Amino acid sequence: MPLFSTQAKISLDPIMGLIQLASKDSHPDKFVAIVGSAADDNGELIVPEAVKKVAKELTEKGIDMNYAPSPGINGLSELMTEEILGKKNQAKILEKNIFIASVTTCAGTNAIANTLVACTSKDDEIITHNPHWAGYDSVINAIERKALNNFEILDSDENFNLEAFENCLNQCCAKSPNAKLAILLNTPFDNPLGKDFGKETWNSIAKVLAKFSSKEILLILDAAYIDFGPEGKDYRRLDFLADFFETINNPKFNLIIAGTVSKSFAMYSARVGVAALLTTVKENADAWKNVAGGVVRGTFSNANRFAQELALKILQSPALLAEVHDFQFQTAKLLKERTSVLLEALKDLPDDFKVIKPDSGFFVSIKIKDKKIAKEFYERLLAEHIYVPLISDQFLRIPVCGLSAQQLKNLASKLCAMSKTATAA
Repeated sequence: MPLFSTQAKISLDPIMGLIQLASKDSHPDKFVAIVGSAADDNGELIVPEAVKKVAKELTEKGIDMNYAPSPGINGLSELMTEEILGKKNQAKILEKNIFIASVTTCAGTNAIANTLVACTSKDDEIITHNPHWAGYDSVINAIERKALNNFEILDSDENFNLEAFENCLNQCCAKSPNAKLAILLNTPFDNPLGKDFGKETWNSIAKVLAKFSSKEILLILDAAYIDFGPEGKDYRRLDFLADFFETINNPKFNLIIAGTVSKSFAMYSARVGVAALLTTVKENADAWKNVAGGVVRGTFSNANRFAQELALKILQSPALLAEVHDFQFQTAKLLKERTSVLLEALKDLPDDFKVIKPDSGFFVSIKIKDKKIAKEFYERLLAEHIYVPLISDQFLRIPVCGLSAQQLKNLASKLCAMSKTATAA
Protein backbone atom coordinates (compact mmCIF):
# COMPACT_ATOMS: atom_id res chain seq x y z
CA MET A 1 0.00 0.00 0.00
CA PRO A 2 1.30 3.50 -0.78
CA LEU A 3 2.11 5.83 2.10
CA PHE A 4 0.03 8.75 0.78
CA SER A 5 -3.72 8.58 0.22
CA THR A 6 -4.47 12.29 -0.33
CA GLN A 7 -4.60 14.24 -3.58
CA ALA A 8 -3.53 17.42 -1.75
CA LYS A 9 -0.12 18.59 -2.94
CA ILE A 10 1.41 22.07 -2.88
CA SER A 11 2.81 21.44 -6.35
CA LEU A 12 -0.72 20.97 -7.73
CA ASP A 13 -1.80 24.43 -6.55
CA PRO A 14 -1.21 26.91 -9.43
CA ILE A 15 -0.24 29.62 -6.94
CA MET A 16 1.70 27.80 -4.22
CA GLY A 17 3.34 25.46 -6.72
CA LEU A 18 4.47 28.46 -8.78
CA ILE A 19 5.90 30.16 -5.69
CA GLN A 20 7.99 27.04 -5.04
CA LEU A 21 9.15 26.98 -8.64
CA ALA A 22 10.06 30.67 -8.66
CA SER A 23 12.00 30.35 -5.40
CA LYS A 24 14.31 27.81 -7.02
CA ASP A 25 15.02 30.08 -10.02
CA SER A 26 18.29 31.99 -9.57
CA HIS A 27 18.09 33.83 -12.91
CA PRO A 28 19.03 37.50 -12.31
CA ASP A 29 16.20 38.81 -14.49
CA LYS A 30 13.34 36.65 -13.25
CA PHE A 31 10.01 38.44 -12.88
CA VAL A 32 7.71 37.26 -10.08
CA ALA A 33 4.06 38.36 -10.15
CA ILE A 34 2.34 35.84 -7.89
CA VAL A 35 1.48 36.75 -4.31
CA GLY A 36 -1.69 38.73 -3.51
CA SER A 37 -0.37 41.06 -0.81
CA ALA A 38 -0.63 44.85 -0.90
CA ALA A 39 2.86 46.33 -1.25
CA ASP A 40 4.25 49.79 -1.93
CA ASP A 41 6.39 50.65 -4.96
CA ASN A 42 9.48 49.38 -3.13
CA GLY A 43 7.91 45.98 -2.54
CA GLU A 44 7.35 46.55 1.19
CA LEU A 45 4.06 45.37 2.70
CA ILE A 46 1.57 48.16 3.38
CA VAL A 47 0.50 47.63 7.00
CA PRO A 48 -1.87 49.96 8.90
CA GLU A 49 -0.27 52.02 11.65
CA ALA A 50 -2.95 50.69 14.00
CA VAL A 51 -1.69 47.15 13.51
CA LYS A 52 1.92 48.16 14.15
CA LYS A 53 0.89 50.17 17.22
CA VAL A 54 -1.15 47.41 18.85
CA ALA A 55 1.44 44.73 18.00
CA LYS A 56 4.10 46.83 19.74
CA GLU A 57 1.90 47.37 22.81
CA LEU A 58 1.15 43.66 23.08
CA THR A 59 4.79 42.62 22.83
CA GLU A 60 5.99 45.30 25.24
CA LYS A 61 3.62 44.20 27.98
CA GLY A 62 4.50 40.55 27.41
CA ILE A 63 2.83 38.12 25.02
CA ASP A 64 0.13 35.98 26.63
CA MET A 65 1.17 32.38 26.01
CA ASN A 66 -2.06 30.87 27.35
CA TYR A 67 -4.14 28.78 24.99
CA ALA A 68 -6.96 30.51 23.20
CA PRO A 69 -10.31 28.67 23.29
CA SER A 70 -11.01 26.59 20.18
CA PRO A 71 -13.92 28.85 19.06
CA GLY A 72 -11.73 31.93 19.64
CA ILE A 73 -11.24 34.43 22.45
CA ASN A 74 -14.43 35.91 23.84
CA GLY A 75 -16.25 38.37 21.64
CA LEU A 76 -13.81 38.37 18.72
CA SER A 77 -15.85 36.42 16.18
CA GLU A 78 -18.91 38.59 16.91
CA LEU A 79 -16.93 41.79 16.35
CA MET A 80 -15.42 40.43 13.12
CA THR A 81 -18.92 39.52 11.91
CA GLU A 82 -20.23 42.99 12.77
CA GLU A 83 -17.29 44.57 10.92
CA ILE A 84 -18.17 42.58 7.79
CA LEU A 85 -21.95 43.09 7.93
CA GLY A 86 -22.14 46.54 9.47
CA LYS A 87 -24.32 47.34 12.49
CA LYS A 88 -27.33 48.54 10.49
CA ASN A 89 -27.33 45.57 8.15
CA GLN A 90 -26.84 43.14 11.03
CA ALA A 91 -29.82 44.67 12.87
CA LYS A 92 -31.95 44.35 9.72
CA ILE A 93 -30.96 40.70 9.37
CA LEU A 94 -31.88 39.95 12.98
CA GLU A 95 -35.22 41.77 12.60
CA LYS A 96 -36.09 39.31 9.81
CA ASN A 97 -35.73 36.39 12.26
CA ILE A 98 -32.41 35.33 10.79
CA PHE A 99 -30.04 34.10 13.48
CA ILE A 100 -26.30 34.82 13.45
CA ALA A 101 -23.64 32.70 15.13
CA SER A 102 -19.90 32.80 14.58
CA VAL A 103 -16.61 31.13 15.38
CA THR A 104 -13.03 32.39 15.07
CA THR A 105 -10.89 30.57 12.52
CA CYS A 106 -7.32 30.64 11.26
CA ALA A 107 -8.19 33.16 8.51
CA GLY A 108 -10.48 32.77 5.49
CA THR A 109 -9.16 29.51 4.02
CA ASN A 110 -9.72 27.79 7.33
CA ALA A 111 -13.20 29.31 7.63
CA ILE A 112 -14.08 27.69 4.30
CA ALA A 113 -12.41 24.35 5.02
CA ASN A 114 -13.87 24.05 8.53
CA THR A 115 -17.34 24.86 7.22
CA LEU A 116 -17.12 22.19 4.53
CA VAL A 117 -15.85 19.67 7.08
CA ALA A 118 -18.64 20.55 9.52
CA CYS A 119 -21.50 20.79 7.04
CA THR A 120 -20.84 18.50 4.06
CA SER A 121 -20.25 14.82 3.43
CA LYS A 122 -18.32 13.02 0.69
CA ASP A 123 -21.58 12.51 -1.21
CA ASP A 124 -22.51 16.19 -1.40
CA GLU A 125 -22.07 18.34 -4.49
CA ILE A 126 -19.85 21.42 -4.10
CA ILE A 127 -20.28 24.16 -6.67
CA THR A 128 -18.08 27.14 -7.46
CA HIS A 129 -17.29 29.37 -10.40
CA ASN A 130 -14.76 29.33 -13.18
CA PRO A 131 -12.31 30.95 -12.72
CA HIS A 132 -11.87 30.64 -8.98
CA TRP A 133 -9.12 30.97 -6.41
CA ALA A 134 -6.91 27.90 -6.72
CA GLY A 135 -7.02 27.33 -2.96
CA TYR A 136 -10.56 25.96 -3.28
CA ASP A 137 -9.25 22.92 -5.13
CA SER A 138 -6.56 22.47 -2.48
CA VAL A 139 -9.21 22.53 0.25
CA ILE A 140 -11.36 19.98 -1.59
CA ASN A 141 -8.39 17.65 -2.06
CA ALA A 142 -7.30 18.02 1.55
CA ILE A 143 -10.70 17.18 3.07
CA GLU A 144 -11.49 14.50 0.44
CA ARG A 145 -14.68 15.89 -1.04
CA LYS A 146 -15.89 15.38 -4.61
CA ALA A 147 -14.24 17.44 -7.33
CA LEU A 148 -15.71 20.91 -7.65
CA ASN A 149 -18.57 21.55 -10.06
CA ASN A 150 -17.68 24.72 -11.98
CA PHE A 151 -19.92 27.14 -13.86
CA GLU A 152 -18.68 30.00 -16.03
CA ILE A 153 -19.20 33.05 -13.84
CA LEU A 154 -19.20 35.63 -16.64
CA ASP A 155 -21.64 35.77 -19.53
CA SER A 156 -20.74 37.37 -22.87
CA ASP A 157 -21.34 40.85 -21.41
CA GLU A 158 -19.14 40.11 -18.35
CA ASN A 159 -22.18 40.00 -16.05
CA PHE A 160 -22.93 37.17 -13.61
CA ASN A 161 -23.91 34.16 -15.68
CA LEU A 162 -27.29 33.26 -14.14
CA GLU A 163 -28.06 30.70 -16.85
CA ALA A 164 -24.82 28.80 -16.32
CA PHE A 165 -25.34 28.95 -12.53
CA GLU A 166 -28.84 27.48 -12.73
CA ASN A 167 -27.75 24.82 -15.24
CA CYS A 168 -24.96 23.76 -12.89
CA LEU A 169 -27.41 23.45 -9.98
CA ASN A 170 -29.76 21.34 -12.12
CA GLN A 171 -26.93 19.07 -13.23
CA CYS A 172 -25.82 18.52 -9.63
CA CYS A 173 -29.39 17.70 -8.57
CA ALA A 174 -29.72 15.20 -11.41
CA LYS A 175 -26.37 13.64 -10.57
CA SER A 176 -26.98 13.41 -6.80
CA PRO A 177 -30.72 13.90 -6.08
CA ASN A 178 -30.36 13.29 -2.34
CA ALA A 179 -27.19 15.28 -1.79
CA LYS A 180 -26.75 18.68 -0.22
CA LEU A 181 -25.77 21.54 -2.54
CA ALA A 182 -22.82 23.50 -1.17
CA ILE A 183 -22.17 26.66 -3.18
CA LEU A 184 -18.92 28.57 -2.79
CA LEU A 185 -18.89 32.13 -4.17
CA ASN A 186 -16.00 34.57 -3.79
CA THR A 187 -17.56 38.04 -3.51
CA PRO A 188 -17.26 40.98 -3.77
CA PHE A 189 -14.06 41.88 -5.71
CA ASP A 190 -13.18 38.24 -6.13
CA ASN A 191 -9.88 36.53 -6.70
CA PRO A 192 -8.98 36.56 -9.61
CA LEU A 193 -11.53 38.72 -11.52
CA GLY A 194 -12.23 41.55 -9.06
CA LYS A 195 -15.95 41.64 -9.88
CA ASP A 196 -18.77 43.05 -7.76
CA PHE A 197 -22.10 42.06 -9.30
CA GLY A 198 -24.33 44.29 -7.17
CA LYS A 199 -27.67 44.02 -5.39
CA GLU A 200 -29.85 43.38 -8.45
CA THR A 201 -27.76 40.36 -9.39
CA TRP A 202 -28.02 39.01 -5.86
CA ASN A 203 -31.80 39.35 -6.07
CA SER A 204 -31.67 37.29 -9.28
CA ILE A 205 -29.42 34.69 -7.65
CA ALA A 206 -31.94 34.41 -4.81
CA LYS A 207 -34.74 33.79 -7.32
CA VAL A 208 -32.71 30.98 -8.90
CA LEU A 209 -32.08 29.39 -5.50
CA ALA A 210 -35.80 29.70 -4.64
CA LYS A 211 -36.49 27.18 -7.43
CA PHE A 212 -34.67 24.54 -5.39
CA SER A 213 -36.89 24.77 -2.33
CA SER A 214 -36.78 21.03 -1.64
CA LYS A 215 -32.99 20.98 -1.43
CA GLU A 216 -30.63 21.38 1.49
CA ILE A 217 -28.48 24.32 0.39
CA LEU A 218 -25.36 25.75 1.99
CA LEU A 219 -24.01 28.98 0.49
CA ILE A 220 -20.50 30.06 1.51
CA LEU A 221 -19.53 33.65 0.74
CA ASP A 222 -15.77 34.07 0.65
CA ALA A 223 -15.53 37.76 1.55
CA ALA A 224 -11.73 38.05 1.71
CA TYR A 225 -11.59 41.21 -0.45
CA ILE A 226 -14.77 42.94 0.74
CA ASP A 227 -12.93 45.99 2.09
CA PHE A 228 -11.09 46.87 -1.11
CA GLY A 229 -13.82 48.26 -3.31
CA PRO A 230 -13.35 51.60 -5.12
CA GLU A 231 -13.68 53.65 -1.91
CA GLY A 232 -12.34 51.14 0.60
CA LYS A 233 -14.61 50.26 3.51
CA ASP A 234 -18.35 50.21 2.78
CA TYR A 235 -20.72 48.52 5.24
CA ARG A 236 -23.46 48.31 2.59
CA ARG A 237 -21.76 45.64 0.49
CA LEU A 238 -23.75 42.75 1.98
CA ASP A 239 -26.97 44.64 2.66
CA PHE A 240 -28.86 42.33 0.28
CA LEU A 241 -28.74 39.43 2.76
CA ALA A 242 -31.96 40.01 4.71
CA ASP A 243 -34.05 40.18 1.53
CA PHE A 244 -31.99 37.33 0.08
CA PHE A 245 -33.25 34.91 2.73
CA GLU A 246 -36.80 36.18 2.32
CA THR A 247 -36.77 35.54 -1.44
CA ILE A 248 -35.31 32.04 -1.12
CA ASN A 249 -37.83 31.17 1.62
CA ASN A 250 -36.31 27.78 2.38
CA PRO A 251 -35.68 26.70 6.01
CA LYS A 252 -33.06 24.29 4.63
CA PHE A 253 -31.03 27.18 3.25
CA ASN A 254 -28.06 28.27 5.37
CA LEU A 255 -25.33 30.78 4.65
CA ILE A 256 -21.78 31.11 5.92
CA ILE A 257 -19.69 34.26 5.60
CA ALA A 258 -15.99 33.37 5.51
CA GLY A 259 -14.15 36.52 6.54
CA THR A 260 -10.53 37.33 7.26
CA VAL A 261 -8.39 40.16 8.60
CA SER A 262 -5.41 38.84 6.62
CA LYS A 263 -6.29 41.22 3.79
CA SER A 264 -8.53 43.74 5.57
CA PHE A 265 -5.96 44.52 8.30
CA ALA A 266 -2.87 43.41 6.28
CA MET A 267 -2.20 40.77 8.95
CA TYR A 268 -0.98 38.24 6.41
CA SER A 269 1.01 36.05 8.80
CA ALA A 270 -1.09 36.77 11.90
CA ARG A 271 -3.89 34.53 10.66
CA VAL A 272 -7.36 35.31 11.99
CA GLY A 273 -10.74 34.82 10.36
CA VAL A 274 -14.38 34.16 11.06
CA ALA A 275 -17.00 31.67 9.93
CA ALA A 276 -20.34 33.39 10.55
CA LEU A 277 -23.49 31.33 10.14
CA LEU A 278 -26.74 33.01 9.07
CA THR A 279 -29.76 30.74 9.42
CA THR A 280 -33.51 30.82 10.00
CA VAL A 281 -33.22 27.76 12.26
CA LYS A 282 -32.37 28.73 15.83
CA GLU A 283 -31.10 25.25 16.67
CA ASN A 284 -28.46 25.57 13.93
CA ALA A 285 -27.26 28.88 15.32
CA ASP A 286 -27.22 27.54 18.88
CA ALA A 287 -25.05 24.59 17.82
CA TRP A 288 -22.64 26.39 15.50
CA LYS A 289 -19.96 27.43 18.01
CA ASN A 290 -19.99 23.93 19.47
CA VAL A 291 -19.80 22.13 16.13
CA ALA A 292 -17.43 24.48 14.31
CA GLY A 293 -15.32 24.86 17.45
CA GLY A 294 -15.12 21.08 17.62
CA VAL A 295 -13.77 20.97 14.06
CA VAL A 296 -11.16 23.57 15.03
CA ARG A 297 -10.25 21.45 18.06
CA GLY A 298 -10.00 18.31 15.93
CA THR A 299 -7.74 19.84 13.29
CA PHE A 300 -5.37 22.52 14.62
CA SER A 301 -6.74 22.75 18.21
CA ASN A 302 -6.89 26.56 18.43
CA ALA A 303 -5.76 29.68 16.59
CA ASN A 304 -2.93 32.03 17.54
CA ARG A 305 -3.82 34.07 20.64
CA PHE A 306 -1.51 37.00 19.82
CA ALA A 307 -3.13 37.50 16.41
CA GLN A 308 -6.60 37.27 17.94
CA GLU A 309 -5.78 39.83 20.64
CA LEU A 310 -4.36 42.15 18.00
CA ALA A 311 -7.55 42.00 15.93
CA LEU A 312 -9.77 42.30 19.03
CA LYS A 313 -8.06 45.46 20.32
CA ILE A 314 -8.44 47.17 16.96
CA LEU A 315 -12.08 46.19 16.60
CA GLN A 316 -12.83 47.44 20.12
CA SER A 317 -11.32 50.88 19.44
CA PRO A 318 -13.15 53.29 17.09
CA ALA A 319 -9.95 55.33 16.68
CA LEU A 320 -7.79 52.34 15.73
CA LEU A 321 -10.48 50.98 13.45
CA ALA A 322 -10.66 54.37 11.72
CA GLU A 323 -6.92 54.09 11.01
CA VAL A 324 -7.53 50.68 9.42
CA HIS A 325 -10.37 52.09 7.32
CA ASP A 326 -8.02 54.84 6.12
CA PHE A 327 -5.50 52.16 5.12
CA GLN A 328 -8.24 50.39 3.17
CA PHE A 329 -9.22 53.63 1.42
CA GLN A 330 -5.64 54.51 0.51
CA THR A 331 -4.92 50.97 -0.67
CA ALA A 332 -8.06 50.91 -2.80
CA LYS A 333 -6.96 54.23 -4.35
CA LEU A 334 -3.53 52.77 -5.13
CA LEU A 335 -5.12 49.64 -6.64
CA LYS A 336 -7.28 51.81 -8.89
CA GLU A 337 -4.27 53.81 -10.09
CA ARG A 338 -2.20 50.71 -10.82
CA THR A 339 -5.11 48.97 -12.52
CA SER A 340 -5.56 51.96 -14.85
CA VAL A 341 -1.86 51.86 -15.74
CA LEU A 342 -2.00 48.13 -16.46
CA LEU A 343 -5.18 48.28 -18.54
CA GLU A 344 -3.67 51.02 -20.68
CA ALA A 345 -0.44 49.04 -21.10
CA LEU A 346 -2.34 45.90 -22.15
CA LYS A 347 -4.43 47.60 -24.86
CA ASP A 348 -2.25 46.09 -27.64
CA LEU A 349 -3.03 42.48 -26.68
CA PRO A 350 -4.49 40.47 -29.59
CA ASP A 351 -8.16 39.47 -29.60
CA ASP A 352 -7.45 35.97 -28.29
CA PHE A 353 -6.16 37.56 -25.07
CA LYS A 354 -9.07 39.34 -23.39
CA VAL A 355 -8.48 41.60 -20.39
CA ILE A 356 -11.27 41.29 -17.82
CA LYS A 357 -11.80 44.76 -16.38
CA PRO A 358 -12.20 44.48 -12.59
CA ASP A 359 -14.60 46.55 -10.51
CA SER A 360 -11.85 46.74 -7.89
CA GLY A 361 -9.68 44.35 -5.88
CA PHE A 362 -6.15 43.01 -5.89
CA PHE A 363 -5.92 41.51 -9.39
CA VAL A 364 -6.39 41.96 -13.11
CA SER A 365 -7.00 38.83 -15.19
CA ILE A 366 -6.37 38.07 -18.84
CA LYS A 367 -8.55 35.37 -20.36
CA ILE A 368 -6.79 33.36 -23.06
CA LYS A 369 -9.67 32.03 -25.16
CA ASP A 370 -8.00 28.79 -26.28
CA LYS A 371 -6.80 26.58 -23.39
CA LYS A 372 -4.15 24.94 -25.59
CA ILE A 373 -2.69 28.35 -26.42
CA ALA A 374 -2.96 29.26 -22.72
CA LYS A 375 -0.91 26.23 -21.69
CA GLU A 376 1.74 26.86 -24.33
CA PHE A 377 1.90 30.56 -23.47
CA TYR A 378 2.30 29.78 -19.78
CA GLU A 379 5.16 27.40 -20.53
CA ARG A 380 6.84 30.11 -22.62
CA LEU A 381 6.53 32.53 -19.70
CA LEU A 382 8.25 30.03 -17.42
CA ALA A 383 11.01 29.52 -19.98
CA GLU A 384 11.53 33.30 -19.95
CA HIS A 385 11.65 33.27 -16.11
CA ILE A 386 8.32 35.13 -15.86
CA TYR A 387 6.09 33.83 -13.08
CA VAL A 388 2.39 34.70 -13.40
CA PRO A 389 -0.24 32.18 -12.19
CA LEU A 390 -2.48 30.53 -14.77
CA ILE A 391 -5.84 30.09 -13.05
CA SER A 392 -8.42 27.51 -14.17
CA ASP A 393 -6.14 26.67 -17.14
CA GLN A 394 -7.16 29.88 -18.91
CA PHE A 395 -6.73 33.09 -16.87
CA LEU A 396 -3.43 34.86 -16.23
CA ARG A 397 -3.73 36.59 -12.85
CA ILE A 398 -1.69 39.76 -12.37
CA PRO A 399 -1.40 41.10 -8.79
CA VAL A 400 -1.73 44.86 -9.14
CA CYS A 401 -1.66 44.90 -5.34
CA GLY A 402 2.02 44.02 -5.16
CA LEU A 403 3.65 45.51 -8.28
CA SER A 404 4.59 49.12 -8.93
CA ALA A 405 3.22 50.98 -11.94
CA GLN A 406 6.58 50.64 -13.70
CA GLN A 407 6.73 46.89 -13.00
CA LEU A 408 3.21 46.52 -14.39
CA LYS A 409 4.21 48.40 -17.54
CA ASN A 410 7.26 46.18 -17.95
CA LEU A 411 5.23 43.02 -17.51
CA ALA A 412 2.51 44.23 -19.89
CA SER A 413 5.14 44.97 -22.53
CA LYS A 414 6.48 41.42 -22.29
CA LEU A 415 2.97 39.90 -22.39
CA CYS A 416 1.92 41.96 -25.43
CA ALA A 417 5.05 41.06 -27.38
CA MET A 418 4.85 37.35 -26.55
CA SER A 419 1.07 37.12 -27.13
CA LYS A 420 1.38 38.25 -30.77
CA THR A 421 3.64 35.34 -31.63
CA ALA A 422 1.48 32.97 -29.59
CA THR A 423 -1.64 33.66 -31.65
CA ALA A 424 0.34 33.63 -34.88
CA ALA A 425 1.61 30.15 -34.07
